[in-house]
Amino acid sequence: MPIAQQDALSLLHQMQTASRRSAPGLPEQVQAAPQWTGLGFRLGDLQYVTPLSHVSEVLPLPAITPVPGTRRWVKGIANVRGNLYTIIDLPEFFGKEPVQFSEAARMLIMNIPELHAALVVNQVMGLRHFDKDKERQDITGFSDPSLTHARGAFLQDNVLWGVFDMHSLAESMEFKHVAA
Repeated sequence: MPIAQQDALSLLHQMQTASRRSAPGLPEQVQAAPQWTGLGFRLGDLQYVTPLSHVSEVLPLPAITPVPGTRRWVKGIANVRGNLYTIIDLPEFFGKEPVQFSEAARMLIMNIPELHAALVVNQVMGLRHFDKDKERQDITGFSDPSLTHARGAFLQDNVLWGVFDMHSLAESMEFKHVAA
């Protein structure tokens, strides 16, 4: 090998050694806390989050056709892409003020087989991410009727987010009994 190539190779080797000595180490591998993600919504003055698997779609409120002879919290039926859904005002179902049909109000189509129902809520707050280890199971000190369908809660930034179980709601006799 010619001397010029040998000197260049030696120089590259020296540069590599010097770089390795002065290079910062790799960042420490930190195990991230397991995350739970759900869809956040407001029901009256309470914040809830529901598993993503419980909702198939979030929509603005469509035109609703009233159905006579139903309870006041049954707002009627709506045609959503060719399917008829029973529209339930969720706050009113729990004895709260009915949802004011506004820009913030949304309809959550329940993802429950054989049930074509949608819940009207005051506001949808998008996806919410929580550390699983920060779940607060005991919510017995609260007396709101909607908490009968909550399965624990998360505390985040001093806000308690109840975990709303739509399957529990759908199985309740009061929810199934819509006739006035």
